[in-house]
Amino acid sequence: MDFLKKLTPGAAILATCFVSGSAGAALYGFGPAESWTIAQITKLSTAISSQIGTFGTTFGANMAVKFEQAISAVAVATKQESLGASIVSDASRDSAAQLVNAVRAQRSSDQIASAMLDFNPATGQGHEPCLTTAKNRTLDAAFDALGRVAKANVAALDLAPGRMVSSVGAAMTQRLATHRDKFCTQGEASAGLCSLSSLPGGDTNASLLFEPTDPGSLQQQAQQAFTQHVLGAPDAMIAKEAGQTPAGQHYMLTKNSKDALLSIPAYSMSMIQAANTRSPDLANKSPNEVLKLRVNQYFGGKEAQDWSKTLTAQSERGLMVEAAKLGGLEVWLHHKQYQQNQRLEMNLAALVLAQSEEAKRNVSTRYDRMARDTASSAIR
Repeated sequence: MDFLKKLTPGAAILATCFVSGSAGAALYGFGPAESWTIAQITKLSTAISSQIGTFGTTFGANMAVKFEQAISAVAVATKQESLGASIVSDASRDSAAQLVNAVRAQRSSDQIASAMLDFNPATGQGHEPCLTTAKNRTLDAAFDALGRVAKANVAALDLAPGRMVSSVGAAMTQRLATHRDKFCTQGEASAGLCSLSSLPGGDTNASLLFEPTDPGSLQQQAQQAFTQHVLGAPDAMIAKEAGQTPAGQHYMLTKNSKDALLSIPAYSMSMIQAANTRSPDLANKSPNEVLKLRVNQYFGGKEAQDWSKTLTAQSERGLMVEAAKLGGLEVWLHHKQYQQNQRLEMNLAALVLAQSEEAKRNVSTRYDRMARDTASSAIR
């Protein structure tokens, strides 16, 4: 009967009845015990069915409640997950917006800093932009005026193109008098010809042409006198009647040819003189002195040191601006050198023409001589 102890109460009763019924049936056969047993079985079956139904209903109700609780929990968890994702998304969006604003602010700051560096006179315009521009314009204006000054100097010569003197001897005597009065040398003074000058031999000193001089000074008079000595004596004036003769016309033709040739070296020496003549418009400096100051700003001298210091603080744009200014100055110098080379070529061409005229005269003289000799031989 140990297995009956392990069964539930209802199962134990049912098992007892089955055992008892079997025993009763065995003992009594089909009698009152069988009816009682069937009644008990029916009763117990009804009770068990009722208990099973009650258990099923209770379990189903409990399962429905638990299912609703589970669904509610899942819904809450899902909503919390969705809310968490929304919070993360909003945080990411806000973080991205802050990053964009930070980048925009940084770019704006960089642009402001770049503009300050690029357009600030101290960092983005090269060395002293306004003053350098004014100096370059002054230099260009000074050399542009040289042609006008040189023409005036040529016109002041006593042998200017187209000019003739009434007496060549008188003109040369005047030159000699000027020499002894203003440019008397030590030898002449020792010989008692004149008093020693403060600029002895200045009218024969070519180096004075390349020295800065003040307008109207003794040095400038020496430059003018040197040019006259190099070009030679002036031409004598002839009467109108003589100019109408063949000899007079030949003389005037020769005069014009000579003036055309001599005007070239006269203009060249006058250009040198004008380039070294000081002017009040240039702060009492000559055009060559102004050019030297501009060159010294970049090569040697205190100006070059200041220029180098300025470049160390320049931005990339400032260095490019300074390079452009240097390039412009270089182009300007090349242009002036081109003009100077043109004057050199003109002088060489004049020299060639003068020598060819001499050779032409020699050929003509020899031809005339040969023609005379041939005629004399034919007569004989």
